[in-house]
Amino acid sequence: GEAQKIDRLMEKFAERFCVLNPKQFKSAETAYVLAYSVIMLNTDAHNPQVKNKMKKDQFVRNNRGIDDGKDIDKAFMEALYDRIVNNEIRMETAADA
Repeated sequence: GEAQKIDRLMEKFAERFCVLNPKQFKSAETAYVLAYSVIMLNTDAHNPQVKNKMKKDQFVRNNRGIDDGKDIDKAFMEALYDRIVNNEIRMETAADA
């Protein structure tokens, strides 16, 4: 179904990201998990139905140990949080193009 297609897309994204950024993470699995986490943060931050928004320290804590058991640099994670919270990720629709 659609969830399987999304999962395959995310896997391919993570693999390609790591090819283009070989020193960023220890494995494609890290990019995969972080990409999903970013999608969840984007939904949390920008969906008006979500009343209790995730805080920066929660986002960092939720992603502890995802780089083969190691934490991703805290400054990187905090900057990522700020970018997502301040700039919603939106898909372009045919009407937007």
